[in-house]
Amino acid sequence: MKLGTLLLRNAAIGLAQLESALRNQVLYGGRLGTNLVELGFIDLELLSAYLAELSGFPIATPTLLDAVDGGLMDKLGADDAHRLRAIPLGFIGDAMDHVAVAVVEPTNTQVLDELAARLGARITPFVVPELRALYYLEKHFGLPRRARFIRSARPGSEADEGSERRRSQPAQGMVMPPEFTLEPRRKRPSGSLLAASPNPAVTLSCGAACERIDTANHRDGIADALLAYATGRCDALLVFLIRDGNALGWRGYLSNPAAAKASLEDLSLPLAGASSLQSAHDAGQPFVGVPPSAARPVETKLWAALGAVPEPTSVVVVPILVKQRAVNLIYAHTLGGAPDPQLVTELVDLAGRCQTAYLRLIRQARGS
Repeated sequence: MKLGTLLLRNAAIGLAQLESALRNQVLYGGRLGTNLVELGFIDLELLSAYLAELSGFPIATPTLLDAVDGGLMDKLGADDAHRLRAIPLGFIGDAMDHVAVAVVEPTNTQVLDELAARLGARITPFVVPELRALYYLEKHFGLPRRARFIRSARPGSEADEGSERRRSQPAQGMVMPPEFTLEPRRKRPSGSLLAASPNPAVTLSCGAACERIDTANHRDGIADALLAYATGRCDALLVFLIRDGNALGWRGYLSNPAAAKASLEDLSLPLAGASSLQSAHDAGQPFVGVPPSAARPVETKLWAALGAVPEPTSVVVVPILVKQRAVNLIYAHTLGGAPDPQLVTELVDLAGRCQTAYLRLIRQARGS
């Protein structure tokens, strides 16, 4: 039985709420339970109980997660803990050959086998919701949560910044750290960095990119097609998620990724002030040209993060709309000149294909 079916059967949520969560999962990623919590339909404690019922494994409670075994954590390592979404809790019994581990996917035998090999012990999984696991990975390993998983503050909500459930962002735009410097913490695996093709030649036509988008079976397939199309056509193409008044970095292409000063998934740009991103978002129409604000505060911070030298003189931002609401922004620039008009035209075409693909994926998720 699936989580959504179990919640519906027990009247924990309604059908409309499930459909909203499935829609958000298609658009923003994350597990279904994560999206249900973020939408305020259930809380973490109720989600934990249902995940335990569904999987048959005990719950990794905050008490257990606060008292983890430091030696086991060091043995697993920060990168593997983040990749496997797993947190060692401690030894079971006195033989020191049996370990309890909090796992987001406790029924994934491949994850459990790898944990057993890494820790050199038998594994008993304890189920933990994704949001809670990410909080404790940040707390114990110093692995900062991606901007997508930092829940934004809502008027009248419990903005308890010290709790695991919420590290709040301003509802109408995050304040970014100057020059994208981060506190000295362990880094996530390099997979979170901006991607680039080793061959800068054009590798995918607009028509071929459209075909890939039309047949994509996951949001990542849509993004992959956009990045493949960008190769050789521009110096930067970024795909942003739109959530709670912020443009959150999701996927990106850079012709010179070594110049980047920040991980794309750490970027969060406010849509509250005048910028090319804000203009495309609010109008629901492509923005092409010089950024609208003379000071260019948002673009300047973005360019600094990307290591864009010289700064672009003109940019293009194309919204991807789902039911008349921007869910993504495609940002692109070419250094040393304005984007080619054909690039603009083709990005608009691709955005339309993305819209259709998202609607198809949402229908499929609702019907599954």
